[in-house]
Amino acid sequence: MPDKKRLSLPIKLAIGLVVLAGLGYLFVSSLETTRAEPYLVSAASLAKWELVLDESPNAPATAPLLSIRTDTALVSDLFRQVFLRTMESMSTPSSSSIAVVLHGEFTGALANRMTAEQLLATARGAGLEGAVHQPRCLVHHRVSEPGSTRQAYAALMTSPSIVRFREGLAAQAGGGFDAADLTPVMLVGASDVVFHRWLPFHASDKDCVAPITVAVP
Repeated sequence: MPDKKRLSLPIKLAIGLVVLAGLGYLFVSSLETTRAEPYLVSAASLAKWELVLDESPNAPATAPLLSIRTDTALVSDLFRQVFLRTMESMSTPSSSSIAVVLHGEFTGALANRMTAEQLLATARGAGLEGAVHQPRCLVHHRVSEPGSTRQAYAALMTSPSIVRFREGLAAQAGGGFDAADLTPVMLVGASDVVFHRWLPFHASDKDCVAPITVAVP
C-alpha cells in the first residue's frame, strides 16, 4: 500500500497552490472592479471655459495652438483618484485643457487662410466658451518602445461644439485638415512630462476603463 505520509506532502502542496491561485484571482478581480468604478468630478469645475491661444515660437507640430480650459481642479481631482487606484508614478498637466487645433494642423492647412488670432475669434464666435464639454469616461493608452513603456490617462470628452468647429475648419481648408484626427480629450496623467507627444490623441468608448460621473451639489 502507498505510504500515506509520503503522499501527504504533494497533496498539501497541490492544495496550497490551488488556494494561492484562488487568492490571486480574487485579488486581480478586486483590482479590476476598483479601477472600473466611476470617477467623480464636481459640476463646479466644468462651469467656466476659456479659449487659449499658444503661439510659442518653434512649437512642435503636436503641441496645441488653440485649447479650451477650465478649472485646474478638474484634472487634479481626476489625477488624485487615478493615483489612489493605480499607485503609479506619473506627471500631471498644469491645466485642465482640451486641445482644439494643433500647431501642425494650423501650419499645414489653415495658415494660408487665417491668422491664429482669427482662428481664436472664429472659435469664440462659434460659442465654444459657452458650450458644454462633458467628461464621459477615463481612457488609458500604453505604448511599448525599445527599452521603455509609455502610458497616459485621459478623460474622453463629449463636446459636439468642438467636433462641429473642426468640421467647419475642414470645410474652409478645402483639404489637408482632418476634422476627425483629434479626439476631444483632457490629458490627466502620463509617464512623461512631454504631454504633446500624446497628441493627436485617438480614443473611443471601447477604450474606456471607467465612467466619469459629474457630482451635482
